[in-house]
Amino acid sequence: LSNQPAAGSHDTVVAALTAALLSVGVTANDTGYFGSDDGYAYASDVSSHRLVPADVCDINGLLPKDSAIDYDAIHAIYKDGVNSVKSDGSVRTIGGFAVGEGKMHGVDTYFGTATPLHDFVISAIEGTGEFEGEADLVRRQGIQKGVMNQIMVAWTVHEINAALAKGADGNFDPAKGAPHNWDEGWAFYAGSEPGCSAFATADKRGKDFGTLNDSGESVANANIRAAFNSGRDALVAGDQAGAQAAADVIVKNLTVTYAQATMKYAKSVDSDIADGDMDKARIHQAEGYAFWRVLAPMLAGTDVDAAAINGVYQLSNQPAAGSHDTVVAALTPVLEGLGITSEDLGSY
Repeated sequence: LSNQPAAGSHDTVVAALTAALLSVGVTANDTGYFGSDDGYAYASDVSSHRLVPADVCDINGLLPKDSAIDYDAIHAIYKDGVNSVKSDGSVRTIGGFAVGEGKMHGVDTYFGTATPLHDFVISAIEGTGEFEGEADLVRRQGIQKGVMNQIMVAWTVHEINAALAKGADGNFDPAKGAPHNWDEGWAFYAGSEPGCSAFATADKRGKDFGTLNDSGESVANANIRAAFNSGRDALVAGDQAGAQAAADVIVKNLTVTYAQATMKYAKSVDSDIADGDMDKARIHQAEGYAFWRVLAPMLAGTDVDAAAINGVYQLSNQPAAGSHDTVVAALTPVLEGLGITSEDLGSY
């Protein structure tokens, strides 16, 4: 009591106690406390899963805007991993998920190829396929947004769906059943490094579109966190319907974020063209394309005019004036049909 109460007390106490308990052989499984990240408390041990976003940080650190990019070093992190070491000593990798077939995210079904996530990112790393002959700053967008958004969002959605599948089979065991996969979803969406994850993208778009809450966080992220928490509690309690409702909220708010991103970069392309800067327009086209590839599978089954948006963003086409109007016209009626309002989207 000689000290005044101070912010950060919980983290300080947990860090000190965890180290002490581990030193005498007491693990998270013994205490029932598995840690938390950015307002989400895990119901199971995902201590290694939550470190995957640290690999994204490492890749981002190798993507300078004003100097040469070390593509080999990026490829090594993507393929071999660094931070997410499993209990058996092997390393969980971003590339390993991207090449995995039969995942529960629907991206491969939408694009009609076995490994569309990997194909996009590796072409940007190698300068092949859609990125053949493109400038470093264009390839940079394919790598960064391809990893941080396309792959990590797909991984998040896969774990949510895997959790729901286990719940449907009656497997609600927190350690290995539905709650564990649900925890992995948050570990990949935010994890140990929310600033290097899709979580950060949602906050940036919220700032762009005026959809931040009073705490300075995007409403989409606040909604996603609340749904992850309620879905975790539902699965621990064996409430499949509650988990499904939470999953629907998560997907809706992911849709909001990537609709904002898809709209933003079409407007950026228009502005660049108006300024006569076609190189910058190409960079923003690639950035918007990477974000659109996150959104497009989420809109599968709707009547969105995907061909119109592909015409704006696919790198086989040159940046063109009127991109923003084309994208907004294609997205607005579909988003309204999904219950996403103009208030949800804000304005850029």
